Amino acid sequence: MEPAMAAAATRDPEVRASEQDTFGFPHLPYQCQMQFMACVYETLDLGGIGILESPTGTGKTLSLLCPSLAWLRRRELSILAEELTPADQESDLWAQHIRTQAQLSAERVWERRREWREQRKSRALVASDCCCQLRHQQGGPSQALHAGLLAQALTSSGTQQQSKRRHVQPPVAESQENLSLEALYLEPPVTRTQQHSEEAFQQKLQIIFCSRTHSQLAQVLREIKTSQEVPENLAVVTLGARQSLCVHALKSRAKGGQHLNDLCRLATERRAGLVCDLKKSAEAMADVFLSQMMDIEAMAERGRAPVGGGCPYYGSRRALQEADVVLVPYASLVSAETRRKLGLRTEGNVLIFDEAHNLLEAIGESNSVTVTLQQAKCSVEDLEAYGQHYEARLSPKNALQLRQLRQLSLQLHRYMGALEKPCALTVGAFLVALGADHFDLPSLADFLLHTELPRKVRHFAERFALKPGTSSSVYAISDLLKALQFSSTEDRIICEPGTEASLRYLSLDAEARFREILVAARAVLFAGGTLEARELPVDVTRPLRSFSGPHVVPSSHILVRYVTHAGTQPLDFRKDQRSCDQTLAQLRLILTKAASATHGGAVFFFPSYEYLSVIAQTLDGSRLAGRRLFMEQNRRGGQSGGVKNDAATTLQSFASAVREDGSAVLFAVSGASLSEGIDFKDDLCRLVAVIGLPYPNASDLAMLEKMRFLDACAKREQGSLTGRDYYTGKCMKAVNQCVGRSIRHAKDWSAILLLDHRYGQPQIQQKIAGWLRTEATAGTFETAMCELKRFMDSSCPSSQ
Repeated sequence: MEPAMAAAATRDPEVRASEQDTFGFPHLPYQCQMQFMACVYETLDLGGIGILESPTGTGKTLSLLCPSLAWLRRRELSILAEELTPADQESDLWAQHIRTQAQLSAERVWERRREWREQRKSRALVASDCCCQLRHQQGGPSQALHAGLLAQALTSSGTQQQSKRRHVQPPVAESQENLSLEALYLEPPVTRTQQHSEEAFQQKLQIIFCSRTHSQLAQVLREIKTSQEVPENLAVVTLGARQSLCVHALKSRAKGGQHLNDLCRLATERRAGLVCDLKKSAEAMADVFLSQMMDIEAMAERGRAPVGGGCPYYGSRRALQEADVVLVPYASLVSAETRRKLGLRTEGNVLIFDEAHNLLEAIGESNSVTVTLQQAKCSVEDLEAYGQHYEARLSPKNALQLRQLRQLSLQLHRYMGALEKPCALTVGAFLVALGADHFDLPSLADFLLHTELPRKVRHFAERFALKPGTSSSVYAISDLLKALQFSSTEDRIICEPGTEASLRYLSLDAEARFREILVAARAVLFAGGTLEARELPVDVTRPLRSFSGPHVVPSSHILVRYVTHAGTQPLDFRKDQRSCDQTLAQLRLILTKAASATHGGAVFFFPSYEYLSVIAQTLDGSRLAGRRLFMEQNRRGGQSGGVKNDAATTLQSFASAVREDGSAVLFAVSGASLSEGIDFKDDLCRLVAVIGLPYPNASDLAMLEKMRFLDACAKREQGSLTGRDYYTGKCMKAVNQCVGRSIRHAKDWSAILLLDHRYGQPQIQQKIAGWLRTEATAGTFETAMCELKRFMDSSCPSSQ
């Protein structure tokens, strides 16, 4: 983007965005998409919070990206000038002079960024050309690359200012046979001034786009590539954990994420007999990642390249500061420790949370710590053996703290072993019950951090083969200590007895801690199919804008029915009623007739794996109504019927059956893998039926404590969300996610049946997505079946 163009962007609404502005949308947008994008642009430009609802299949992600990228292109330079303008100005004349100087300074910074981005692109092209020539010349990969020869990519190629690609002749050694990247990269490096780059990109405005999984972020990246109004040389960087990006052979030895972190550190420091020099090529990897848009799989694939490869993990971290757009999973943003390690900055940036209905669960999970009885037992044994071997070599203070840590682990083991019934305790009550209220927990946590004791104990345990596969025990104790160190009166310890007894640290008000990072952001967007402000970590002191849009498909393409009765009998799928013979017979009849009437795939969502298994046992064979039947399996162990397949294999088999036979039936579970993030478009899902209401376990202690906490906050007028609202909300989010698997584009069509008499209740209907409520009516199954047959046979919705 030219400075003059960016400088022309002002805060005048008519210049910011017109009513007909399409923001580079790749095709003619619908009216609801225009309104959605206008709300996004206004929120980014004026700051504050945006809550945007739009049904699945309406192009929500693209409608988020296009105005965001257009805003970045039009406004980044003028925002930079505003940030460089002092707040206190004595006179109008002096203020005009200051603004002019700030604009000039901003343009100089802008030009430095542009030049540095061109240098990175040029280096990436030079390295790519050189690697191609080396492969052809040598007939195979260069062995020297594994020693990190790309580490010196910042050489004479970095001084090139032109952006056009030119043919590269790598330096020639004494003979062509000796041609290697070493000849190119081991030249005396030019003065590259890392400080030059760091200063130019310091506090750079970034758009941080978050979604639940890397597969969803890969789809986001594909959508970015379709936008027609993006900043020049747009740099998009995807962040991931080592488990996703490590390409070293050591990864296969790791027993988990923390173990891989330890192995990586030892290998890069060439300790304990481990060697990894891929980190040396991080700057060269950063060149590539800032020059090309890559998803997590493409980054890892590039890192594995025998010629031109390197460490994608450190390369992405090196590229982070200079990125325009950062794609990151929720888990990396909601965790304060992960943000710190990655160097992820939220202050002054734009945060976008797609599929934001998952956000509260992600925040709660990131602030939760679990210690099992087995982990406590192994920790005692490992620390005892480690102390016997090394305690004499430790300083008196460290030896004392090692004994205290072992004593704490022993008391945790005894406490869990003696548990007779589940309980929930405050942190203070837990420490008293544990007999650890006199321990200096901050001192022990600091001891673990600075001595790296968990890593040392792990290495010791593996070296002497104390307990194969359990050498991560001290990490669990360390995580619990860190959580307790920063605990509040609103935190709870959930204690579960039994042979697999456990303690779970639960932060009931984790949203408040997360809310702190949102306060410093320039703008925050929450987007999803069904959202409520009171269910999100919203800063109520900031301006709030909301948008709720209809579906893009015509009403003739949707049939929505609340099926409350079968004949005169209410459909009752409550947990204590749904397994009786009458209800099972009713459901078998409904499943058979609904599947028989459906042209294409029929997907039925059950409230639990247990109930799916009950139904599966009453059916004959692997077919339903003459159609092949597939069932989602419980990945936590056991079967719910049918063959042992994971979700991906089950989905693939179901899709193949639909293509081959023209119809098939899938039994899935609400809230499980196939109920979210799966695209059942076109013939893959012409009918989706949700059986019952998938309420969470009402006896779950963590759920009960959360509900009590919310009720207490509501009484103190510190929030409007009650415990019952939260409980019902979790159920209805699952229902709306199940329904959202169908109707994935404007020409798609599907029937939706919600089976239970409780769907006739107004308080339940109010939680159904708005686009469904406008089309839904309640009635008996017999009436719904007649309407379903007419809908399937109608030529109106047909798009085949």
